[in-house]
Amino acid sequence: MPSNRTAGNLYAAFDIICDHVGKDWRRLARQLKVPDSKIDAIEVKYPRNLTEQVRESLRVWKTTAGERAAVPHLVQALRACRLNLVADLLEEHQQAQDLQRENESGSSTVSLMSWDVDTPSTRASS
Repeated sequence: MPSNRTAGNLYAAFDIICDHVGKDWRRLARQLKVPDSKIDAIEVKYPRNLTEQVRESLRVWKTTAGERAAVPHLVQALRACRLNLVADLLEEHQQAQDLQRENESGSSTVSLMSWDVDTPSTRASS
């Protein structure tokens, strides 16, 4: 089962894709190996709602791919469809998330280290 972090990354990626893929969603779905029968069923289920068509196709892919469902796989599929702008947006979002996590986990260590460094120099100058 994917971790909460992986699932969160996927859902954030889904939001970005839904906002930017538009009519090319069928091509992306095929690239992600969503069967044509499922694509047709999605179109019938959401006839006038492009965003839901995109989101449902991504849900189907996630369910089918299982633990292999990951953001890098989406980026690769987007690039194969020549949807490079959307792929770039996903990668930028992923990098921002990684940086934020790195800062959150490292901030307490950095502040403790700076206190340790400041304390002896204050004593030495007294």
